[in-house]
Parts: sequence; structure tokens; C-alpha cells
Amino acid sequence: MKISQKKNLSRYLLLAVVTLSIAGCEKDDAKPVDPLNEQDKNFAVDATYSNLAETRMGQLAMDKGANLSVREFGEMMVTEHTEAQDQLALIAESLDILLPDTLATEQRVLHEQLSLLEDEAFDSAYISSQITAHREAQQIFQRQIDQGLNSRLHAYASNTLLKINLHLENALDLESEFVPE
Repeated sequence: MKISQKKNLSRYLLLAVVTLSIAGCEKDDAKPVDPLNEQDKNFAVDATYSNLAETRMGQLAMDKGANLSVREFGEMMVTEHTEAQDQLALIAESLDILLPDTLATEQRVLHEQLSLLEDEAFDSAYISSQITAHREAQQIFQRQIDQGLNSRLHAYASNTLLKINLHLENALDLESEFVPE
């Protein structure tokens, strides 16, 4: 091969490498490695509201519950939803998602209503509210699993949904203690 042919071949190879590198960069820019959509952002906020409510209501149950099972359930809510929120906060921080640090309006109202109740009336209303809250949480977490794009939020939702399902089962079992015979 002549020197001029080698130079041309080298130029073509260099041009091909540069072209492929540029095309590769464009491809990476068009599709992030771990994308984030509006569903992901909304999920992080909604899951935070849910976790915050469970910890606040659980603390109330620990303080006001007449039935030992209700107090223990409240303690489990505080422990497990605090842990879940800590995990979510780390993920959200890495994704630059701003999370709320207070209860949503309807949760504040429920907390105030529950705080006015005593004894079995409190226990019954608290457990009933837990059934509703955990069914709503199931929908929030399942929607994330179905529609979210971010793999870390997807894994978090999948793992946490298993615990939410167990919490709901426990709440339904407790509810039967408060149903008049």
C-alpha cells in the first residue's frame, strides 16, 4: 500500500471513529441511562405524603390507642414508614426531587379528628383510616410500578408495596376486633 493510500485510510478511519463517537453522544443525550418522568416526580411526592401520614398517625395510635394491638400496629407504622421515607428521601435527593415535609391538608384534618377521639372510638376510627390509607397507597405505588420510568423509584415502589400489602392485611385483621357481633 502506498503512503498516500495509508494516509487516506487513516483519515477515513479517524473520521469514522469521530462520527461514531458523536453519534454515540447524541444517542446518550436523547435517552438518559435512568430516565425520570412526571409520574416519577409525582410518585415521590405522593409516597412522601403517605409515609409522613403513617408516621404521624402511628405516633397518635401509640399515644392514644386503648387496645395493645392498635398501639403495636401504630409503632410498626412509625418504624416501617420512617424507614421507607428515609430510603425514598435518599433517592429523591439524588434525582433533585423536592419532597414535602408536612402532611397534606386532608391528612392534617384526619389527624385532628383522630386526636379528639378516645378509647375504642379512637381505635376503631384509626384502624378504619389505616385501611383506607393503605388501599390508597397501594394505588400510588402500583401506578409507579406501571407508569414510572426511573429504575430506582421502580425498585423502591415494588419493595415497599410488599410491606404496604402486609400492613393492609394487618389492619383488616385488627378491624375485625372492632366490629360489633
